[in-house]
Amino acid sequence: MISRFRLILAISSIGLLCGPIHAAETSSEPALAKLKKTIDGVISPSKLKYLQSGVYAYSLDKNETLYEYNSDEKLIPASVNKIFTAYTALKKLKPNATFKTNISYTGSLKEGKLQGDLYLKGGGDPSFVSERLWMLVNELMRSGIRVVTGDIYVDASYFDSENTPQSRPKYLKDQAYNAPIGALSFNFNTTTIYVRPGDAPGEAPVVYTDPKNAYIDVVNQAKTGKAGANQSITVSRTDFVKGDIGDTILLRGTIPLDHKELRFYRNIVNPGLYAGHMFKTFFEDRGLKIEGSVKEAAVPSNAKQILEFESIPLWQVVWGMNKFSNNFVADMILKKVGAEAWGVPGTLAKGVTALEDALEDIGIARKSYAIQDGSGLTRNTRVTARQIVTVLKAAQRDFSLSSEFVSSLGIGGEDGTLKNRFPSMAGHPMVRGKTGTLDGVTALAGYAQTEEGEKIAFAVLLNDPKEKYGRMTPWADQIATALTRFSRK
Repeated sequence: MISRFRLILAISSIGLLCGPIHAAETSSEPALAKLKKTIDGVISPSKLKYLQSGVYAYSLDKNETLYEYNSDEKLIPASVNKIFTAYTALKKLKPNATFKTNISYTGSLKEGKLQGDLYLKGGGDPSFVSERLWMLVNELMRSGIRVVTGDIYVDASYFDSENTPQSRPKYLKDQAYNAPIGALSFNFNTTTIYVRPGDAPGEAPVVYTDPKNAYIDVVNQAKTGKAGANQSITVSRTDFVKGDIGDTILLRGTIPLDHKELRFYRNIVNPGLYAGHMFKTFFEDRGLKIEGSVKEAAVPSNAKQILEFESIPLWQVVWGMNKFSNNFVADMILKKVGAEAWGVPGTLAKGVTALEDALEDIGIARKSYAIQDGSGLTRNTRVTARQIVTVLKAAQRDFSLSSEFVSSLGIGGEDGTLKNRFPSMAGHPMVRGKTGTLDGVTALAGYAQTEEGEKIAFAVLLNDPKEKYGRMTPWADQIATALTRFSRK
């Protein structure tokens, strides 16, 4: 459903260069001095007492540093961390790699009736959404199964059982961007709750879950208020109780009679059970029948595989991850990398080790940074602006993945998380980048092109525990804009 990416170290040797080249460099000095003055003015230490900044800009065409400020300072990158994840996945797995979801059965299958159980095993596919599940059911129908007398068993053993990484902030709970990770997952492990006013004040609002399913139980304690009243609807997922077969969504508050439909995105707790319930729903929507219920268990050794369903290619998954900064997809990808590199079950720790291998191959030393996940949702990750640009340089110059990597980045003024930024660039894109936002953190990294056509890789990391990211976002954009306006003339 989702819409869809070698290090070259330039060592300056001023004084050893011949006369004509030295003269050309000298002619650029006023332009570089002007760029420095502009960016220094944006991140001046006097601007905010607690602001920590790391900025690095490098000309890919001239192989030279254009600007740097605290470029080796380890700072929180937030979702810019996905640049490391995207590069590692495309390098280690290759752009056309796929994720596989398998269906097996036990018992006997005769004349469309399965006297036994059906097993659904996930392969870590982060693109397993409604449309893809519908296609899987269509393929399964061609196997001839029409009735299952037993149960549906879900198997998520391709990944470990840590669905919500311990490194994520503890205050996050049911927000969609904090969705859990599971080898068998569905619709990014989120659900959408729609709320409309009832027919008269005092009545319960009308509530829809999308997609409809038996996994989520909605407890509607809300009311329809008089026209013009204040809207106070809250939608929360209750704490998960071990042994529960699903989640409970609780609605409270008031929605005015004349209010438009409200929409809320929430995550779910058990990815495997959620996917299993949705499989059962889609299967039965086609007029087929499953007599049993949804349970969890590993596929037994005597099970017969009846279907292997492939995902969309990795490059499309990476495209969606970076364009929309999807945390769930990033951590799913990193666990997949870990499973392929170091064996099943895939874990974030294995994925990080594979990521460290990829970074070491392009000259970034282990222990010179701290990365704990694929998404950057944790506040424990610390990297430098120079390291980010090192990856950008490597990706841009690696023919095996450069096109897929670069195209996954948001286009300034046009799409992704940069759609509403750099409005003056709409129709004339000069920035492709990955954004990063957390409380007290704003980051932006990617590629910029000057009006003269010079291509630049850059990274901006702004950390200030006293500031909201929205306050600092314009500063990152001002730096990127300054790079697009850089001129050697």
